[in-house]
Amino acid sequence: MPIQELTSDQIDSLVGTRHPSTGIEYPPNGLQPYYYWLLRALHLLSESSFGELRVAEDDSSVTAIQIAPGRVTISGVVLVFPGQINDLSLFNNDTVNVWLRDNAGSPEVGVNADASGWPVTPHIKLAKVTLAAGVISSILDRRFETVFSI
Repeated sequence: MPIQELTSDQIDSLVGTRHPSTGIEYPPNGLQPYYYWLLRALHLLSESSFGELRVAEDDSSVTAIQIAPGRVTISGVVLVFPGQINDLSLFNNDTVNVWLRDNAGSPEVGVNADASGWPVTPHIKLAKVTLAAGVISSILDRRFETVFSI
């Protein structure tokens, strides 16, 4: 369904409410300072539109990652991933490739040391996670490489 532009009356009726998917608040006309509202709105929009399958640190452990739920198509198969937590403690002082692949119609997360490279079977790159001194030191989002590949 195409996105339809809102009329002035529709905008007025939304003032003070939040969008159910993005959480963006519809501000009143003339809101000051608009700068903070705009930055909050852009942050929420980017988190919601690119939040699927995002890899982030998990609060349960300094070596665990949380992979957000999402939908993806791999080799023509639509997969619905419920999200999961993976402990990467076995990869201390290394960089880990994290990807999603199709396993007989079910999504499956794969991880390996960076030196092993990415799998040769169809997959979606999710992230490179670096662990140092027993903790996650960085997470590099790699999802864009799949989204914008030709």
